Amino acid sequence: MRTWHRHATAATMLAVALACSDSSSPVSPTALSPTHKPARTSGPVTGAVFTTTDPDVDGSGHCKNGNEAVNCNIYDGKQFVWLTGGPGTSSLPAGDYFFAVLAPGGQGGNRNPNDGTPKNLSDLSPRTNTGAGDDWTNRRFTINLDGSISYAGTHDFDATNNKIRLMGYDDTPNAGGVYILAICAVPSAISSTNPPGVDPSICKYDAFKAKVGEEPPPTGGAEALGIDKDAAGSNDNTFKWTILKSVDKTKVEQIGGTATFNYTVVVTRDGGTISSVKVSGSIAVFNLNVDKDGNTVPVAITGVTDALSDNTTCTVTNGGAQTLTQVETDFAYSCSLSALPSSSLDNKATVAWDGQDLSNSTHLDGGSADFTFTGIVFTETKIDDQVTVTDTFNGVKTTLGTVPPFDLGSTTKKTFTYSHVVNVPAHDCVTYNNSAVFTTNTTAATDHSDQSVQVCGPHATGALTIGFWKGPNGNSLIQNFCAPYGKTSLASYLSGLGAGAGPFATAAGLTCSQLVTYVNGVIVGASATDMNKMLKAQMLATALDVYFSSFGYTTGTSGKNAPKPPSNFLPNGGIGTFKMDLTAICPMVDNTTAGSANCSASKPSTNGFASGAFPWGSQYVSTILAFASTAGVSPWTTGAFTSPTWYGSDRTKQEILKNVFDQINNQLAFTGP
Repeated sequence: MRTWHRHATAATMLAVALACSDSSSPVSPTALSPTHKPARTSGPVTGAVFTTTDPDVDGSGHCKNGNEAVNCNIYDGKQFVWLTGGPGTSSLPAGDYFFAVLAPGGQGGNRNPNDGTPKNLSDLSPRTNTGAGDDWTNRRFTINLDGSISYAGTHDFDATNNKIRLMGYDDTPNAGGVYILAICAVPSAISSTNPPGVDPSICKYDAFKAKVGEEPPPTGGAEALGIDKDAAGSNDNTFKWTILKSVDKTKVEQIGGTATFNYTVVVTRDGGTISSVKVSGSIAVFNLNVDKDGNTVPVAITGVTDALSDNTTCTVTNGGAQTLTQVETDFAYSCSLSALPSSSLDNKATVAWDGQDLSNSTHLDGGSADFTFTGIVFTETKIDDQVTVTDTFNGVKTTLGTVPPFDLGSTTKKTFTYSHVVNVPAHDCVTYNNSAVFTTNTTAATDHSDQSVQVCGPHATGALTIGFWKGPNGNSLIQNFCAPYGKTSLASYLSGLGAGAGPFATAAGLTCSQLVTYVNGVIVGASATDMNKMLKAQMLATALDVYFSSFGYTTGTSGKNAPKPPSNFLPNGGIGTFKMDLTAICPMVDNTTAGSANCSASKPSTNGFASGAFPWGSQYVSTILAFASTAGVSPWTTGAFTSPTWYGSDRTKQEILKNVFDQINNQLAFTGP
């Protein structure tokens, strides 16, 4: 709803017309017609636009300011306003046109002569006040090459004087009775939405005023200035986002096959931050004073001001003291606010002037006019309200989706779930890096959340099984390399585990041949029905692996039949320095005949640390041997040997320890952190 309060001492209630135009380009449309009319095309309207009276039809005296029958500005009734192309060379060029009467206050993007737009008083819908109006096609006319007007609609048409009556149209909502006439070239393509779909910026506009009640004539004969405005609120709402990526597990240890990792990515948007709150628009000041030829008479003003109902002072561009030489002078303005208003906000514009004599020999009393735009609507510009989420796995980028939409029942969060399947390497670990990234739609801001996973096969330790050590190659190594020169002998090494009181204490002082017999006896005696014997056999094989891979050897013979040094079977560097993951222990299935074993289901299923069998989650093989050889008591923090068994009578822990050595010997142990 709009209210226009006028405070001029000599207000008038007659109609006014403006012989100026406010939007054009120097390109003339081509006319439409047979023979004497050029074909119609859409283009900017050039030439002048005029409203006038028609004394031949309505009688004289209806023009109260201006040149009657040629260019009138003020009328004693809106029914007496006619359209004319204007006199002589200033008239509209040949072409196909339509007209519409608009309410003022439609400056800038709000001024729109197409049907169905808010300021159009000539159309059928929406209607204001009187409910008058018709379809745009009934307001269509042609300017011929000879300057004459052709019109086939139902409006009154004076073909002799080339005039079309503008009625009917709705009453203006402007309290001062100001109307705007729009003349537009008919576009080449007619729109079904807000027809005919002309670009408002290429139309011509002319203001006039029609009598709206019994108002006394102005003192001194001059017409007080009028004012109108529009107002649009706006603000930015900038959103912030977070992203979090997780996975159901970060490490898989197994023998062969594939591993599946299940990922979850959650992006969350905050409620937004409001900024750049402002009200802006255009103020139109109307100078309805003209001379006898219909030309606008200059009027000096002291300035144009604008303010919001919360007392915010607005900035009016070039709104200072000046002389208005046009019928309509538009001023841009803007108002800055610190926050969105908590209640309805209005906007009031005021133009003021001092008393002055005008060049048309009239006097304008000092005064002011104001207009209040009520109920400003704020339109929000969302910044970064949307993100696109991508995921890069092992160098391959995929798009997870765009947010919003959010999860069902949420207004802030979106969850993505997906899986990646990878092959398990034959040995050791492969790391897969995975990064989820969001990119915002407005500023292209990004953030990421990363998650690395490992898939591990067993470590290739180079260790040898109990089957090897009881066979000819193993026996040969023991026979020929059990006492290297300058090094600890095998007998001393085995008996020294557990400081001479360990499980192999009886190996002390044995010769190489006796050690062969000793080793074979322990290994052959291993039985699945006696866990301690099986544990001792697997532990002995691990001890042999550590010994023969850890000490340097020399031999005095060479040739085809010479003994093979341990390096031909075992890796250099020492198996004892391998650090095993004791949280990934396999349930080993032994083949006592072959002396080999495999991991049940190809997956470790026992956590030696959590089960209490070991005081660590990972440890070096040499340290595990020392722990298994050292006497201890529950909770088994210093040693596990309870001669002649391990862990007392706890068979479960005995089997766990056996499986550890079994994994090492069969090269199925996983690398620990």
